[in-house]
Amino acid sequence: MSKEEGSAVAGAFWANSPVIAITSSWEEKVNGQIAVTAVTSSIVHEIPRLLVGIWKGNYTHEFITNSKAFTIHLLRRDQIKLVKNFGFYTGRERKKFENLNYELGVTGSPVLLDAHSYAECRVINAMDGGDMTAFLVSVVEGKLYDAGPWMTLNDFYTDAPPEWIAEYGEKLSRSVSLSMENIHNINYSSWEP
Repeated sequence: MSKEEGSAVAGAFWANSPVIAITSSWEEKVNGQIAVTAVTSSIVHEIPRLLVGIWKGNYTHEFITNSKAFTIHLLRRDQIKLVKNFGFYTGRERKKFENLNYELGVTGSPVLLDAHSYAECRVINAMDGGDMTAFLVSVVEGKLYDAGPWMTLNDFYTDAPPEWIAEYGEKLSRSVSLSMENIHNINYSSWEP
């Protein structure tokens, strides 16, 4: 096996990942983003935990770091417009929650009322990854609105209009360039809640 083949294997985790909307609140503001890095991290069903990767360049990273809470939403395949709303723009420049139905949940984070499902989470630990932070979270509340399939990244690339794919590709290229500057600058100190 080569590094290139290993990269292809790692890419399968990316392409088949669910597209998730992450929402958080801090200092009476709300924000959200799209992510594809979330996995279960507990085999004890009574104590559900997730490991969620958030890129440090995202405004939502500041919200999560300071509030230590967020809501993760699985999206239905027909909710592709939410991907553009939360994933193509920064909350530093636009209000992403205009015209969206949501309420603040038990963690104080926004809960989208139209989604496949959601889980409210509290951060219990974090690990620096250079360009991103991996947050270990405890699921404290949740609801399944729809028992059908959720959207994957492959679904997004299949269903999105070509101009969206081009726009997202440009945004991703800029993000990768910024990541390359920081990916090896890992802070190995312990996280303090």
